[in-house]
Amino acid sequence: MLERFQYSLNVSHRQEPANPLACLPFSESFDTIRDNCCLFSPLSCIMRTLFWTCTLALFFAPFVPAQIFAPFVPDQNYEQLRKIIDDNMPAIKLDELGRQPPTPENVRASKAVFEAATQIYALPNLSAEDHQRILQREAFALMVLAYADTPTYYPKLTLISDELDKRGLPKIAKATERHVLEIGGDLATRTGNKNANLNVASLAERMVMYAEQHPGQESTQVIDHFLQRIRKMPNAQRDRRLAVAAPIFQEYFKKINFAPKADALNPDILRSTLPGKDMILMGVDIDGKELDWYALKGKVVLVQFWGVWCANCIAEMPDLIDLYEKYHHAGFEIIGVNTGVQGDDVKKVKQFVDTKTFDGKKIPWTILHEGLGQSKNNTTMTKIYGIDELPVLILVGKNGKVLNLHPLPAMLDELVGNATSIFADLSEEDKKIIEEAKKKQLEALDEQFEKDISK
Repeated sequence: MLERFQYSLNVSHRQEPANPLACLPFSESFDTIRDNCCLFSPLSCIMRTLFWTCTLALFFAPFVPAQIFAPFVPDQNYEQLRKIIDDNMPAIKLDELGRQPPTPENVRASKAVFEAATQIYALPNLSAEDHQRILQREAFALMVLAYADTPTYYPKLTLISDELDKRGLPKIAKATERHVLEIGGDLATRTGNKNANLNVASLAERMVMYAEQHPGQESTQVIDHFLQRIRKMPNAQRDRRLAVAAPIFQEYFKKINFAPKADALNPDILRSTLPGKDMILMGVDIDGKELDWYALKGKVVLVQFWGVWCANCIAEMPDLIDLYEKYHHAGFEIIGVNTGVQGDDVKKVKQFVDTKTFDGKKIPWTILHEGLGQSKNNTTMTKIYGIDELPVLILVGKNGKVLNLHPLPAMLDELVGNATSIFADLSEEDKKIIEEAKKKQLEALDEQFEKDISK
């Protein structure tokens, strides 16, 4: 009896552990379930599972990407998506594309059509007829979007242009391809553009293919427009592109017997492809003496096309004079070619050369004048090489071949120094022998140095 009484006393004074659910709503319900259910009853297991699931979810919520908690949007059916496309198509305007940026409303509608079309392609059992119909509308949307966000949508426009042609939609394929070429030409001629993915040669070949598939004035205008954009670029960037594109276009114009267009590209090709080729310079200097170009073989020659009126030409004169004085003794010459335009007659040029000084120094090299050269040879160097923007610098090596077209002023000293070096006359094999001898000599000096230190 005493033991039973002590047991009942202990039970009555026993402190229950704190209920972790007491602070939660319906905590009394949890207590009732705990007291009246077996530890392993189904209801108890369910409640425990719910409790720990909620606890862990709340704990890990800050570490889970927000996309997981995004509301679920059910897929729309074909009719709903088709309605989105039909509702937005009237707002898509193609009239001003390429002349001015698309309006925000135009872009918004185009995005809605493009996204709806993308979802439709994922629907099962899409008929070929429906696919073709949606593809047409997607093409219109992408034309707008490619101008609004070129990096994102231009590759997609290029792909859909090829697909339209394969699916027997020639009219829309032609319109789409025209915009592909226009945007591609814009990308290829942006000053300072370092887009390595855009290949000028492949773009030019695509333009030729377009012209062959759709012969006529409109097709040649695509090529002309691209060439006009290139010619407006700074000299060095312009000629890098013309060296690749101009021969491709000339071959096409010859193929269709369009001689004027083909011949018009001759100066561009001759000038832009000069590096590594022989250059011939003819003319008469301001004193009336004819230039003997071949007498300069064996010397490094910098040809400068310039004008008295050209501020950039005058600005580079002091550096050229310093360069001339530094390397003239090593066989370096400069030949100036005054283009004879903008009022630069012989008298004016001669007066400028005789009186103008730069830090107390006059121009010491030969100056040719295109007016005199034209009267004697019925041609000019500016016409032969297509010089239409000044200044132009062309560096010619000792062998008469062009070393560099449009060299940067900062690089001229190094370029001329290397070209006038005695090593410039050696063959590649001789250069390797000399370099090997230098290497052995340095190794011998290092070995001797080590021996001296050890002593």
